[in-house]
Amino acid sequence: MAKAKKATIKFQKNHLKGAIEQRRKKQKATQIYKKRNPKKFGRGANAGGSGDAGEDGEGAEEGDAEEEEKQDSGDEKSKDMGVDEFFNNDLDSDEEPEESDNEDFAGIDTIVEEDDGSDMDVPTPKKQTAAQKKKQDAKEEAAKKIQLDALKEKDPEFYKYLQENDSGLLDFDGEMEDLESEEEEEDEDEDEEEGEEMDVDSDEEMEEEKPKKKKGKKAEIEEEEEMMDGIPLVTKDMVAAWQAALVEKHSLRALRRLLLAFRAGAHLHDAEDDRTYAYKINSPIVFNKLVVTCLKHVIPTLDHHLPIQTTSGGKPKPVNSGSKYATLQPLIKSFLQNTLFLLKELTDQEMIYFVIRESEKAIRYLVGFPKIAKDLLKHLLFLWSTATDRVRIISFLTIRTLCLQLGPTYLDLSLKGVYLTFVRYAKTTTMHTLPNLHLMQNCVAQLYGMDFDRSYQHGFVYVRQLAIHLRNAVLVKTKESFKAVYNWQYLHCLGLWAQVISTHALNTAGQPTALHALIYPLVQVSLGALRLIPTSTYYPLRFQIIRNLIQLIENTGTFIPLAPFLFEVLEGGEMKRPGRKGTLKPLEWDLGFKCSKDYKGSRVYQDGAGEQVYELMTEYYALFSTSISFPELAIPAIVQLKRFIKKSSLVKLTKQFAGLVEKLEQNSRFVEGERNKADFSPSDAS
Repeated sequence: MAKAKKATIKFQKNHLKGAIEQRRKKQKATQIYKKRNPKKFGRGANAGGSGDAGEDGEGAEEGDAEEEEKQDSGDEKSKDMGVDEFFNNDLDSDEEPEESDNEDFAGIDTIVEEDDGSDMDVPTPKKQTAAQKKKQDAKEEAAKKIQLDALKEKDPEFYKYLQENDSGLLDFDGEMEDLESEEEEEDEDEDEEEGEEMDVDSDEEMEEEKPKKKKGKKAEIEEEEEMMDGIPLVTKDMVAAWQAALVEKHSLRALRRLLLAFRAGAHLHDAEDDRTYAYKINSPIVFNKLVVTCLKHVIPTLDHHLPIQTTSGGKPKPVNSGSKYATLQPLIKSFLQNTLFLLKELTDQEMIYFVIRESEKAIRYLVGFPKIAKDLLKHLLFLWSTATDRVRIISFLTIRTLCLQLGPTYLDLSLKGVYLTFVRYAKTTTMHTLPNLHLMQNCVAQLYGMDFDRSYQHGFVYVRQLAIHLRNAVLVKTKESFKAVYNWQYLHCLGLWAQVISTHALNTAGQPTALHALIYPLVQVSLGALRLIPTSTYYPLRFQIIRNLIQLIENTGTFIPLAPFLFEVLEGGEMKRPGRKGTLKPLEWDLGFKCSKDYKGSRVYQDGAGEQVYELMTEYYALFSTSISFPELAIPAIVQLKRFIKKSSLVKLTKQFAGLVEKLEQNSRFVEGERNKADFSPSDAS
């Protein structure tokens, strides 16, 4: 026999007295209302809760008088004992409560829901006169009736649908309370970490009991339930029946039951969770079918009841308002919470991909649950930086959808999150992580193109941080300050911002965007890092920075004088002295920002550096090959390369550079020939 939950014990201690008082007031108001409307309810209804008097039809008024006299006489002790016995007997009983007991206990359940888990004691109401009580009770009853009538007038189709298919939803009790109590239970568990066992309380036993066919009504879903430890066991037939009800009727009753089962399935392997759920699952096949059914059919059902509405401008309206949303909010929250919990528990990459892909359809419902949305964003960023390529891509696409549908606040969080996640992942670079870094760079560049103004604000802050590190290294000139600049994170950040700015500095019409203003500070920081330690040890870092800036020139048309930094390599001592022969493998220039002592001074390092200079110089001058000023730009390169060819003993490199000189001279002659045909000069106004 299960013990009472802490929530139940707390309710009995703090709120039961007030709940009983509220229940009596409600019963009395119902009697008064029925007495004042005898034509509407008939003579038998005047009994107001006395079932025997109502059925006999005789002595109804006498029964009313006795009931009022009994309530006014102060005989509350016997009534308290009656409710206590009912409350405790429901916990201790192994039999299922009858429907009449469910309905009788619904009043207390509703009060628990309205209390919202508060720890404050319910104050005892002040003593009122009989006339005041009657007046107040009549007002409360009338207010409740007005609320239901307003819903009926405002949306009669939805009200009729609830009456025909799910009348229990109008009272906000039943299985709905179990879904609404999820967050309250979690909060209570966090606030009171005691060594007590947490088992089923009377509310959960009442709400999470197996679905039954009601007398006089055709059950919406009929299935034979198997029991396991007194709890219904989910079967394939049950899941199939729920799925059919969702697809054919968009049933809210089936939706609630499916979500209760999904809640149990999501916490199936949670070792720290000792709560008892409405259902149990003991088959991996059933678990898989349950998850697939829930992810595929819950959102279409919610979309049916909460269709997308657009503003006059064509933008979709938020879905966090309206009477329908208030009714379905506990269901939506339960689905989102359990889907996120399941996503965190999964380890299979294919299953993670499926859950993210299907849950992307539910993003518009996150607008009413900012805590869940931020938690989801955090986990998506984690998957984006650690999972397989397929999961990385779907995680990023979901982040992008989240930004589009939830507004600027989440866009700011995402812009900051993707950058910081990229920085953390870029601590080391190997042949295995480099493709992932390139993928993440492309994703960041795409996300920063969603809002140029907001992207500029973030970009300005982060480029400024890079500049501060560089300034400290220049001023302090210690080993630690140099390490703050010469590391993989700093180098990859320079490459990231070069890609972001080169991609979005100009819009589709060729006009500058807000990000265009970051070109100058980024170039200054990049060149400053390149010149910080201008030795042959850091040639790999030099070449990577130059390659980033060449990309910036290509996409923005900005002129950046990079040729002098390439000439320095050819004129350096590493290329002049004879290289040391050896059996070293060719250096991986993309996988390092400095060379090791083994490579320094070797022929392998000389050949590699010369090939990098040849490649970068070719790419750089190719960008200006059609410029009218190309002959003047090419003169320094032609002079430097001819000098190197004359002095160098590296035969392989001299042949390559001789071919480059020939191409530069050939293109210079072509541009000069076309320039001579022009009928304008540099002095003419453009």
